Amino acid sequence: MNQLSDPEDEFVALSGLELERLHGVMHAALGVRRRTHFYLWAQGRLQGLVPHEVLLCAHGDPSRRTLAFERFSSIPLPEGDADLLVNPESGFAVQAIRAWTEQGNRPLFVAADTRDETLYRRFESTLFRHRFENFAVHGTLPLAGGPGTFFVFAQLAPSSPARLAYALDLLLPQLHLTYARVVSNEQAELPEVPAAERLVTAREVEILQWVRDGKSNQEIGDILAISPLTVKNHVQKILRKLDVQNRAQAVARGIALQIIRNSA
Repeated sequence: MNQLSDPEDEFVALSGLELERLHGVMHAALGVRRRTHFYLWAQGRLQGLVPHEVLLCAHGDPSRRTLAFERFSSIPLPEGDADLLVNPESGFAVQAIRAWTEQGNRPLFVAADTRDETLYRRFESTLFRHRFENFAVHGTLPLAGGPGTFFVFAQLAPSSPARLAYALDLLLPQLHLTYARVVSNEQAELPEVPAAERLVTAREVEILQWVRDGKSNQEIGDILAISPLTVKNHVQKILRKLDVQNRAQAVARGIALQIIRNSA
């Protein structure tokens, strides 16, 4: 197994500093209401217990393929790489969540020096492409009709597997509640987003549908007999009109606003 060590198998005691940091994480989470707040919280207080460079969050039901993704990064990522991280069909985040499910829904850590070589090889090319040395994933499954939430931490600082597992288990309830609150707040505001003059055009809807299906700008251009640059310009307009930061968020917002249908 390539799971992180079970906290029950190895005793982990938090230091006084770590307990202080945990209290800081929980206290600061109370003020998180929007995506920008979550970003500052993840890149601030949360770093004290789980140092990382990239955090990929998802909410929804993986069994129904209804996951929507967000990316919070302290390092710049090329646009194409960023889209690959959160592609809802085959991106790095959804692959990590599938592996987590297969391994029993417990904290999962993947790196070159971990115990399960087979699982590392499964992600080796993806890690190499994004220049990640490791990643960890944990989450909560959907319950009583509510969405599940999932968190993929990439490029983690060195830590013992037992300590990282314990930290993820401790933080998971706070991560879930905080991220669910952000998603709920933003979804509640969705009806106010699309003023008539900001609605996407028929051509933009068509392009957004192909983006939903995981097509690149080149592929969409070939399908629609237009240049990849024209496709890119349309995509940028879609992002502005839907007030989102990347293609995955545009798809999720488009589905929520019923501009396009979920591919499932």
